[in-house]
Amino acid sequence: MEIAFGWILFSVLIGFLGRNRKIGFWGAFLFSILLSPVIGLIITLFSDNAKNEKEKHVFKKYVELAEKAKNREDCKTAIDNYLDAIYHLEHDYKGIDKSRQDLIISLKKKVEKLKVKLIE
Repeated sequence: MEIAFGWILFSVLIGFLGRNRKIGFWGAFLFSILLSPVIGLIITLFSDNAKNEKEKHVFKKYVELAEKAKNREDCKTAIDNYLDAIYHLEHDYKGIDKSRQDLIISLKKKVEKLKVKLIE
């Protein structure tokens, strides 16, 4: 009886640990109940953070803001937003693949064009 109570209690605690992860509370809890709390803990700890998933593509927001500012002919704001997008592309990911490199290059070209336009 005490073993079953401990099993369930640790499974609930692991579920709470998983609530801020991609696996979620119920995923962590079910793995802990069905397999064991130790296995559930390992799976939960290796699960990605949910926060990282939500913030992973934050650069898109800055690109959109830059495009809107560019359409309003607000070059300074557009440049700032493009630079923010470039920063996130370079720092928010675990490696830069070819498509991301191409996107960074194209955004840097847009920044250079806007800088020239700003000087004129």
